[in-house]
Amino acid sequence: MQRPAVVNNSFKPIIINRVVVRDKEFLHRLGKVLKLKWLLGKEIRRSLIDRIIPCFACMAVENNDFFSLSTLLEKMDANCGTYDDVTSLHTACELGNLDMIKFLLAKGASPYKMNRFGHCPVYMAIKNRRCHAVKLLHMKEVTVNLHPVRIAMEMIQAVQNRDYHLLHAWALSGVNMDSKDYDGRTVMHEAVYLRDKSMIIKLLEYGATPLSLVGENRVDLSSSFYKVV
Repeated sequence: MQRPAVVNNSFKPIIINRVVVRDKEFLHRLGKVLKLKWLLGKEIRRSLIDRIIPCFACMAVENNDFFSLSTLLEKMDANCGTYDDVTSLHTACELGNLDMIKFLLAKGASPYKMNRFGHCPVYMAIKNRRCHAVKLLHMKEVTVNLHPVRIAMEMIQAVQNRDYHLLHAWALSGVNMDSKDYDGRTVMHEAVYLRDKSMIIKLLEYGATPLSLVGENRVDLSSSFYKVV
C-alpha cells in the first residue's frame, strides 16, 4: 500500500481577513536562508550580503529608524547602493528627511554619488519638491551634478506645466536660471512665449533675466515682458 505523500505546510500562507501572514516556523526558516549558510563560496556570500545590506539601509531610512541604520552602517560603507546604486542618502533626499540627511552626511555619505539612472541625491530632492532638503544641501555647497542643457530642459518643462513648487526647488539649488537648452532657450523665453505673467514674476524673483541670447541672434525680451505684464 502506497503511503500518502508528506505535505510540508511551513511555507503555505495563512490568510486572515484577506491578509497573508506567516507563522513562526516560516520566519525561522526564512532567517536561516537569509544567513546565507547554504552558500559554500565565501566570496559569493560576501557579495550578496554587500548587495542586501544597502537595501535594508534604505528601508531603515524610509522608516526613520536611526538605530537600525547605525547598526547597518557598521557593516557597510555609507556610499554603498542597492542594485540600482541607490544609496541611503538618495532615499533620505527623496523623502526630504532633514535629520536623516544630516546624519548620513556626517557618516561620510557622498552627495555626488550617482545611481544607475545618473541621478545624484540633490536631484532626487528637487524632483520630489523637497525644498527644505534642497536648501539644506545648497547651504552645504552641494551642487546639482547635471549638464546645464539638461537642467534648462527640465526647468522649461516645469514652466510649461506651471509647476511652481518644482521650479522653486530648482531655484533653491543654486542653478543658473538663465541656463539654455539645445535651441538656446531659457525658462524666461518659455514663460514669455506662454504669456504667463505670474511665472515671469516668479522667474525674476529667482534671478532670471528678460534679456538673453537665442543661438546667434540677440533677442531682447524686455519689450515682450512688459507687454505681458
